[in-house]
Amino acid sequence: MWRLAVPLTCLATDRWARSSAPSYATVTYAANSPIEDRVSAETISEGVLTSVFDGHGGWQISNYLHQHISPVFASAYQRSTGPPKKRVEAALRQSYDQMESAVVDMARQAYKVGFGEVASTGSCAITAVVLPGFFAVANSGDCQAVLVSVKDGQITGKNICTIHSSNSLSEQEKLRALHPGEADIVVCRHAKACYVKQRLMPTRSFGDLDLKWPEFNNPDHLPRQQGFRSVKSPFTGPYITHVPDIVVSDISSHDKFLILASDGLWDEMSEQEAADLVGGLEDPGKAASLLLETALSIAAKNARLTVAELKALKHGRRHLHDDISIAVVRLRKE
Repeated sequence: MWRLAVPLTCLATDRWARSSAPSYATVTYAANSPIEDRVSAETISEGVLTSVFDGHGGWQISNYLHQHISPVFASAYQRSTGPPKKRVEAALRQSYDQMESAVVDMARQAYKVGFGEVASTGSCAITAVVLPGFFAVANSGDCQAVLVSVKDGQITGKNICTIHSSNSLSEQEKLRALHPGEADIVVCRHAKACYVKQRLMPTRSFGDLDLKWPEFNNPDHLPRQQGFRSVKSPFTGPYITHVPDIVVSDISSHDKFLILASDGLWDEMSEQEAADLVGGLEDPGKAASLLLETALSIAAKNARLTVAELKALKHGRRHLHDDISIAVVRLRKE
């Protein structure tokens, strides 16, 4: 039976879940006001359940996912059968399906009574379950999970899951194959700013229902000024999906940390650069804090500011960096 602990909600938290469980830490830093990211890490039996939710168009969907991932996953795991790896994989998939269904049901009622913005609000999500001997990661969107390994003094950082972004040529090819003849299926302002139907960079997410279902595409032709939007006709969606890629992997003696983070971190550094920063550390709290401070230092340097000047900005920081949320799980204890 899963035993869920109290969620970690403070900045840079760190503890051992149990004597045999991995230790973990989370940090988050706002660029948007209010912040649209959410991050959590909790004990589950002899392991950890951790998630990063990167909201867009508002904080509401990421906040809902953050509030519900633990009980939804626990219930799904209890219903699943088979070996542990298969149970975890099935529970992650069922959890994402259940949360998306709940989002659609809530949004449908709001949309019908005039809250048009609910159709263009969404969240990317990445969730990791770390248990003795293995971990599983579910990813829907452009967050990333990076495995940090140290072997013979060599530090490596490996991205675990596919990044679902319309900046990716492979994602563009998939969309064009599924929706032939739609010139605006992917529109690029430049190589790192491509958008599905001119609207959304991620190609997988929760919510963003105007890219999924005709009923959220303003069938009554209400004014855009009231928050109602629609993709260009004809509508051949769904163009995106919430369905995650799920990777299950054994933990080797060389694997040290698993880093989950929103793209606010990966905008500032590569997987290998992140691994090089933390590979020599033992404390996940120090690792998470170092990743955050380094990302802010890079963003400040690019803006020709000091970190203090960047942090002092009350408005306009979103143009200099994104919300940054990081969870670090230590996979083995020295």
